[in-house]
Amino acid sequence: MREESNNVLGFGLFFFFIVLIVVVGSALLYFNTKEKREQKIKSPEEELVISDKMKIDKTKDFIYYTEEETISSSLAITSKRPVFNLNSKDATEVNEEIASYVKQTKASLKKESDPTCTFQNEENIYETNFLDYGIYEYQEYISLVIRESNYSCLNGFSASSKVKAYTFNVLTGEKIESSDLFSLYHTTLTIALEKIQESLSTVPNVKLEETINGLKENDTFVIYIDEFGTLVMNYVVKTLDGDYNDTITINE
Repeated sequence: MREESNNVLGFGLFFFFIVLIVVVGSALLYFNTKEKREQKIKSPEEELVISDKMKIDKTKDFIYYTEEETISSSLAITSKRPVFNLNSKDATEVNEEIASYVKQTKASLKKESDPTCTFQNEENIYETNFLDYGIYEYQEYISLVIRESNYSCLNGFSASSKVKAYTFNVLTGEKIESSDLFSLYHTTLTIALEKIQESLSTVPNVKLEETINGLKENDTFVIYIDEFGTLVMNYVVKTLDGDYNDTITINE
């Protein structure tokens, strides 16, 4: 009788330990899963603190403007020079390149009073190139997009623009080349071209082959990271009616 009692007690203890292990294991699994789920819910911006140690001037943004002036109030054309506020060799070289580009663009201004002009303006601007900019910040990346357009009193504003783009890592001060951006997003130019070809295949009057060939030659597109962390390509579409710029996301 005592032996049977001991057996029952032993079985009870064994069963109790099994249940305890299951309960403790389930609790640990629950809290571990809950923690991982909460980590996923947090946005990258909440977790990443961007240091300004690479800034030359801590009182200014990573990109700021200088030499701002109005070229034409009636046409809303201005001139300004963007500056990468980063203490690095790459940033210094890009800032020098941009300064030269801005100077060259301003030199294109031609003023002349011509009564035959279709598009008159108060400042008698006959023709000029001008720049406008887009700045995009996402985590440790900052991108500057520069669009060069043309205005003439004969034809008005150009439909397409020449586009430049620069993307920097603000934590290292390094410029990220296009090839590195493709690698960073695990994609390629070939994949981007396939998406563009598909999106343009039903658009009327598009010179599809000429557009794709221009992109393959690497002279009619730029890529950059936008404010949502998306890899964006700005490219020139060639059509029977004239060229225009379009954009496509290439990391989806």
